[in-house]
Amino acid sequence: MKLIFAEAAWEDYLHWQKHDRRMVERINKLIRETQREPFAGVGKPEPLKHALAGFWSRRITDEHRLVYKVEGDALLIAQLR
Repeated sequence: MKLIFAEAAWEDYLHWQKHDRRMVERINKLIRETQREPFAGVGKPEPLKHALAGFWSRRITDEHRLVYKVEGDALLIAQLR
């Protein structure tokens, strides 16, 4: 599955690389899991509603979320905080 980062998500990813390597490891694990099984698995995936309908989220931590959308064979990462 092709991986595409929105600009804000890429900035979030770079922030975590600079400030918290363990968070980056967790994010990478969630991304790999999402590529294998987009709508089930680790991080309690749940569909979002209203303005973000069509997007899904997974828990990175209690506070932070991985927000993504699957379009065909592409995984669009929208947010990582």
